[in-house]
Amino acid sequence: MHLYKNFFRILRNNKTGIIIYAVIMAVMIVSLIFVSSSGSVGDTTVNVVSKISYVDNDDSPVSRGLIEYLSKGNEVTDMKDKSDSSIRDIVFFCLSDYHMTIPEGFGEGEGEIEYLTSLSSGSSTYFVEEQINSFMTAERSYEAMGYEVEEASEKAVELMSRETSIQEVVEEKEVRTSDFTLFYTDQFFCYLIFGFLCLGVGHTVIVNSDEKINNRIDTSPVGKKKISLVNTLGLITCGVVIWAVFMIINLVLGSGGPLMSEYWWAVALNLFVTMLFSCAMASLITSLPIAPNTLTMVTNIVSLGMSFLCGVFVAQEFLGENVLKVAKFLPMYWSVLANNMINTSYSGVDFDLEKFLMCIGIQAVFAIAFATAGAFVKSSRIGRSAG
Repeated sequence: MHLYKNFFRILRNNKTGIIIYAVIMAVMIVSLIFVSSSGSVGDTTVNVVSKISYVDNDDSPVSRGLIEYLSKGNEVTDMKDKSDSSIRDIVFFCLSDYHMTIPEGFGEGEGEIEYLTSLSSGSSTYFVEEQINSFMTAERSYEAMGYEVEEASEKAVELMSRETSIQEVVEEKEVRTSDFTLFYTDQFFCYLIFGFLCLGVGHTVIVNSDEKINNRIDTSPVGKKKISLVNTLGLITCGVVIWAVFMIINLVLGSGGPLMSEYWWAVALNLFVTMLFSCAMASLITSLPIAPNTLTMVTNIVSLGMSFLCGVFVAQEFLGENVLKVAKFLPMYWSVLANNMINTSYSGVDFDLEKFLMCIGIQAVFAIAFATAGAFVKSSRIGRSAG
């Protein structure tokens, strides 16, 4: 018992990593609560306004109608008095997102619009091209229906200038802003607890495994394997404490809501096995002959790499197929997938009990594999030291 107490005594003296990740966790949760309560989660309207310049060499009803239509949602400027070099400079310095030159005879179907854009105007180019194509399609359609060119252009301008409202009818669900906070808090859990255990607690494990301490142990009745066991128990204890903190957060924020009333057991189980494989990974990394500075670098590379690949920071639905194939060989992928199934309101992934239990089982297998590898490495190091 005195070794176990000594572990936490050393942990108090190496509390920098714990403080850092505790602050990160607190800031993240407060930020999520602020975002959800301020109404940022909801409908978003995006208006794209482009700066368009033009030279109209056709001056036909079609070209004038096109310019009139583009003027309704963009900043349109006539450049007929500018030289070619001046126009290039204007586009180069992004004073114009899209410059178009309408050729003579364009209204009669002769020639195509020539345009200039800067390297930073990719999105504007796309939207302007879509607007031009839509207008020309509408105008040609009215001509095909028998309208004169001038009337066809007027009707195309009128048609394309109408605002269309689209409403989606979906099944009514009870969605609370606190569920948004819980979804992302649990999503980041695997990243936070891994960093917390590796950096916050891992330094204590490394100090306990220091060569000078081991030499002192050789002269005492305490075996090295007992020290290794204490390190493992200390990691697990810290992991359980962090798991309990996150469960309290879930219970407080989700109190009375459908998420915790129906899936509290799933949240607890997923966070618990995530904690187990994080403890096992931290045990494996700290069992290697690694310096504290190197531990920081390795932890950041592993935690950030897995988080980006597995969908912690970027939703899995936005990751490429090849990325997901690689991610399936990492434990965080299955933790995130399970969390997505638990909170379907934001992920859109339906809860499937059989698939959820498979995610839990795979995480448990990873935990056993990492723990076994860590024990093997520690045993090998103890054996070489004894020899």
